[in-house]
Amino acid sequence: MGIDLVEVKRIRELTEKFGERFLKRVFSESELSYCFSHKDPFPHLAARFAAKEALVKATGSPELAFREISVESEGGVPLIKIQGERREDLLVSLSHTGDHAVAVVLKKGEGK
Repeated sequence: MGIDLVEVKRIRELTEKFGERFLKRVFSESELSYCFSHKDPFPHLAARFAAKEALVKATGSPELAFREISVESEGGVPLIKIQGERREDLLVSLSHTGDHAVAVVLKKGEGK
C-alpha cells in the first residue's frame, strides 16, 4: 500500500513556473483534459500527482515515469493505467480540498 499527500499550492506553483513543460512531463493527455474541464483544475491535478507517488510506494517501482502512469475514471471510480493498460491489481482512492490532495494505492496480492 502507498499513500501520499500533496499541497495543491505546490502543483499550482510548478505549473506557473514551468507551464506546459511541467504538465506534459507529469500528466497524460486524458488526465489534463479531465482536470482542465473543472473550474479549478489544480486540486484534481494534485490528487493525480499524489496517486502517482502513492503508486510508486505501493509497487516499489521508482523507475516508472509519471507520464507512463495515468489516473482515469470509469463510471466515477478512479483507476490506474500504466502505459495505456488498465491495472486490475491496483486500487486507487483520491480525495482533495482546495488546499490538499491525498491518494491511496493498494496493490492486490495473490490469494492465500
